[in-house]
Formats: sequence, structure tokens, C-alpha cells
Amino acid sequence: MTKTASQLRSRFGLIIIMLVLNILVPLSSTTWVKAGIDEYEVLESHLQKIERLISAVKDGETGQRGFILTGREDYLTPLFQGYAEVDHLLGSLKGEIDPKEYPEFVALQAQIAEQRTYWNQVIQLHRDKGQAEAIARIRAGEGKRLMDTVRQEVAGIEGRIQQQSLLASQKIELRRQIILIALLMIALLDLILIAILYKFTFRVLDETKTSENRLMELSEQLSRGMLELERRNHETVLMSRMASALHSTTDFPECYDIITRFASQLFSNAPGCIHLYHPSRDVLELAGAWNGWESAKSLFEPHQCWSVRRGQTHSVQDTSKDLICPHMAGLTLGANGYVCVPLMAQGEPIGVLTLCNHPSTGIELAEAFAEQVSLGVANLALRESLRHQSIIDSLTGLHNRRFLDETISRELLRAGRNQSTTAIVLLDVDHFKRFNDTHGHEAGDAVLRHLAVEMKRLVRASDLACRFGGEEFALVLPECTHAGAVARCEALREAVSRMQVMYGGSPLGPVTISMGIAMYPQNGQKADELLQAADKALYEAKRLGRNRVCMSESLSASQALPSHPVGRG
Repeated sequence: MTKTASQLRSRFGLIIIMLVLNILVPLSSTTWVKAGIDEYEVLESHLQKIERLISAVKDGETGQRGFILTGREDYLTPLFQGYAEVDHLLGSLKGEIDPKEYPEFVALQAQIAEQRTYWNQVIQLHRDKGQAEAIARIRAGEGKRLMDTVRQEVAGIEGRIQQQSLLASQKIELRRQIILIALLMIALLDLILIAILYKFTFRVLDETKTSENRLMELSEQLSRGMLELERRNHETVLMSRMASALHSTTDFPECYDIITRFASQLFSNAPGCIHLYHPSRDVLELAGAWNGWESAKSLFEPHQCWSVRRGQTHSVQDTSKDLICPHMAGLTLGANGYVCVPLMAQGEPIGVLTLCNHPSTGIELAEAFAEQVSLGVANLALRESLRHQSIIDSLTGLHNRRFLDETISRELLRAGRNQSTTAIVLLDVDHFKRFNDTHGHEAGDAVLRHLAVEMKRLVRASDLACRFGGEEFALVLPECTHAGAVARCEALREAVSRMQVMYGGSPLGPVTISMGIAMYPQNGQKADELLQAADKALYEAKRLGRNRVCMSESLSASQALPSHPVGRG
């Protein structure tokens, strides 16, 4: 029976091979022949363009001759049309002909350019000095020499193309003959194979009942395999969809929701949960659960899970013999066994996956699921970190100029829709260079950090405070009136003037700021216009003595608002 099955497999293998040959040979032969035909057609196209090129050159020569003989400008029409046709054909052929393969084509371009120069000179000579001078120039034979040279170069190109066309046509015919022979051989092999299969089929029909039973058994195995394959395919599809969703998510709550939704489908009979490390790295907290998981223990310490301790999967089949994780002790869901799979990212643990009532055969799926979850969570954390670094100034903790540019336009659009006003404020530290020069750059950094703290303390949750650059800062105050902007800027200025900055155990002295305010839409409709207006107001505050708030000129006519006396800043 084993021998019969082996023969059956070998013959089915031959059938598959022949079927593949019967499909591939005609397809590949068609492509092979078509490639030769395409090559031939390209050469024919080149030949036609060369013929049109020499015809256009001749038309140009005819137009030039007609003008010389008659002096009529309308006879130059064929010449100019020939110029255009020649330029078009040369441009087309330049992209199709390899100069290394056709050196005559390079020479032809130079000859045509020289011939065109000659014709233009003769025409201009006729116009300037008359027909006699032009005819005398023509009789010198230069035009004939140029035309003969062009014809010679064209003939060389045509001969080379015709030779290649002949070789291409011969190649096509050879390929057709080879394909015909191959098809005849495949047909002969098909007949031989059919004869062999015919003989073998009747021999198989005479097999004993044992063979039939064996075939039934193989059929059942195949059915089970198909069911297993369908199950694995379903799992693969779900895992792929989950990975795609995790890659597209932008926040952690959505990420956890995606994980729990797909976990409930992948482990339909297994209650489970995901615990992730708290940022403090001292506990793991519940991030998501499915299928009726008991959420009594939402937090536990890393040493309370064997898989986290050992960095590998911990499976418990018999709770009376296997090691029980302390975080699973007392849970009724774990009475029938469970499995814990660590979530690892770049060799570091980030959490743990726990599944109950899960057979040992599902550990492979659990580990694959844990790997996808680890990658998704780690990638999201990395994207959040990179985004935070890209929009937050590392020194002050305020948003940076890039975030300001992204946000200010959006706030102006919202203000336009709501018919409300928005204040744009630019401010900087008065005489900031004094702190750096006197106490060092670290002292200047301390001043900027303290100023950032005051700005965070005084702005609303809807306001935006940014470091504009150096010692310059910006505020965006949505839905803020003129008077409200002035009052809040004055409050910030007074708070900064009372601020005590200590460095090296001693105070750095008084810190003051100057501020310029621009209002939307009074001072401009666009972000650049408003920032420029606020910048001008800031310079006006500096000019008037610093430590003060100034409105943009269109609102305040360059008058500074009342302020405290200017100090040393």
C-alpha cells in the first residue's frame, strides 16, 4: 500500500508538472515572441523616423531653393516646417537611439545643425545683397556638400537599422520554431503521461479494501488538517488586523481597547488580561481584560509573576503541582490552569499577558499575540516620546516654535468661525545678556525656567505658552478681548518682576519682561501678520524703557500701557 501511495503521489506530481508546463510554455512563448516583435517594431519605428527626417531635410532644401530663385517669402514655409519636423524627430530619436551604438546619429545631428546655419546664411544673404550674391554662394558647392554628407549619414543609420531589423526578424522566426518544437514535445509527453495514468488507474481500482480504508483515513486526516488550517488562517488574519490597527493608533486608551477586542476573538474560551509596567517601573497595572476576567487585582509587583521574573513563558497545567504566581493566588479563574507570557520590547519587559483555561497547544498563539502587543505598545510609546520631544522645549518644558506654528493657524481658523478675538503676545527678558555675561549661561537658563513656571501658572488651560527662541516667548490667548489680554499680560509682568531667582546660593537680581500684544482680526488675518505686529509692539515696549506692555500700533497708536517703574532690567 505504501508503494501504491508513493506511485500515486509521483504520478500526481507529474500531472502537476505537466499542467504547469502546459500553462507556462504558451504564456512564456507568447511573451518571448512578443519581445522579439516589439524589438523589430522599435527598429522599424526608428527607420520610419529616419526616413521622415531626411524627407523633412529635403523639404527644407526645396523651400530654401524656391526662395532663392523667386525671392518670395511664402516659399520659406516648407523650410520652417522642415525645421520643426527635424527638431521633433531628432528629439524623439535622441531618447530612443544609443549614441554608442549609432555614432552616425551624432554626426548627423552636427551636419544638420551646420546645414541649417548655411541655409539661414544664404537666405539672409539674399535678403541683404540680393539674388546674385545668394546664387553665387550656392554655386560654391557648400550646400551640396552638406546635403550629400547628411544623406551619407542617414544612409549609414538606415543600413545599420535594416541590418538589425533583419537579425530581429530572424530571431523571431527562430523563437517560433523553438516554441513549436517545445509544444510538440509537451504534447508528446502529455500523451505518454495519459497512457501511464490510464494503466495505473485500472491497477488502483483493483486494490484491496485495506487500501480503501487507508484512503478514508487519509481523507479524514486531510479534513482535520483543513479545519486546522482554517483556524490558523483565521488567527493569522486577526493578528494581521490587530497589528495594522496598533500601528495606526495614536493614544494608549485606544491601543488597549484594540488589544482587548482582538484578544477576545483570538482566545474566545480563555479569560485573560494584559498588565503593563507603570512609568515608575515598580508595579504592573491592568491595561485591559476580556472574557469575564476577574479584575480584583488590578495592580501587582513584578516579582509576583514567574514569567516576569524569568523572562519566559510560565505555564501552569496542574495547580496542585506547578508553581503558582502570587498574583494568581486565590483567583477562581486560575483553578483549571493558566499561562503567563512576558511582553518584551528590545530585550526589556514591559508587561505580561495572562490567559486562563487555555490548553498547552495554544501557547504558541499566546506568545505570538504577546509579541505583536509588545511591538504595538513599544512603538506607540516611542512615537509618543518622539512627538513629545519634537514639540516640547527641553529647557523650559513649554511648547516650542514648531508647535506654535502648527497651533496658531488652527486657533485663528477657530476664531474666524466663532467670530471671536484672539490675542498673540510676544515677550522676552529685559537685558537677558546681563545674566549670561555676569553669572554664566546656567544662570540664564535658570531665569528662563523660572519664567516658564510663572507662565504655566498664570495661563488658562485653553491658552498656549511657547518658547519662541532664545529668551523670547510667545502666548496665544484664544477668545480673549483687548482688555482681557492687557490685564493678563500685566499680571504676568508683575508676577515676573516679583520673582526671585536663586543661583549658587544667592539671588540673581530683579527680572523684568517686555511684552507686545497683537489682536486678531484687528492687526491681521494671518499668523505671520500677527506675529510681526506683536514683534513691533515688543520693540516699542523696549524703546519706551522696557518692563512694560505695549499694544500693536493699529490698536494703541504705539502708546505703552501704565506699568511699574523700570528697574535695572
